[in-house]
Amino acid sequence: MRRTCILCAALLAIASLSAQEPSRGKATPISPEINISDRMGVLVGVPILVQQGQYQDTCNCPPFSGGSGSGITAGVLYEFPSEESQVFRFGVAAGLDYSSMLLQYREQELLTFTSSDGTQQYSNVPVEFRQQMRFRLFGLWGQPYLRIVPVARDVLALSIGLQAGTLLAGTAEHTKSLVQNTVRLPNGEVLALQMAGGSTSTVVRDGDIVGLERFQAAAVVRVESSIELSKHWRLRPGVQYAIPLIPLSSSGNTRVAAWLFMFSLVRETER
Repeated sequence: MRRTCILCAALLAIASLSAQEPSRGKATPISPEINISDRMGVLVGVPILVQQGQYQDTCNCPPFSGGSGSGITAGVLYEFPSEESQVFRFGVAAGLDYSSMLLQYREQELLTFTSSDGTQQYSNVPVEFRQQMRFRLFGLWGQPYLRIVPVARDVLALSIGLQAGTLLAGTAEHTKSLVQNTVRLPNGEVLALQMAGGSTSTVVRDGDIVGLERFQAAAVVRVESSIELSKHWRLRPGVQYAIPLIPLSSSGNTRVAAWLFMFSLVRETER
């Protein structure tokens, strides 16, 4: 229901924008010339990713939840011709992003050990392990948006839009490592611990994310300010929140919400 309301609001706002599109005419003493300009620029940002739901890998182990991560995004934007005083403006943006997420938890396993002299065997000895899942995501995205500018000179603006794209790569590296280096047996003997190959960690699986959904879509809300650098150039610092509409993986229905701290460098060109 919430997604439907967001999309309906966006469509109504776009329709309002179309109805208010200005036309440029000759200046007269009574009706001065209307100045219309479009805006284009580049953007960079740092996303903060937050996992929603759970992810179940192929191993016989508990699902992963509570993951987080970061990355980088870069792109270009274009806003269609409008008056400086116009409240509603329509724009599009597109770009690439790369991000990495870490999902992890600790668990105890009950193992069996034999004393160093081989005379005694002990079962159900607890040993603590750390399970880690590293997601690496690389994607291409596009975003039509409606920019609402209630304050003159873009001092403050609110944008709502729909972001869609495709994941060009989505990999998961699952590692299991020892939290402790030794274990004490009931007879008081202390044994050194190691995993296969003599190390304290091992790679369980390294490959594509299980159940990866390559097509991704999200509703986005962005708040920006504007700093005038010159007559035609502006710097826009802002923060954006993306609400995922499609799971990243169908294995556990995990989704990724994202905060994006961004800067846009925009040039205004009179038409």
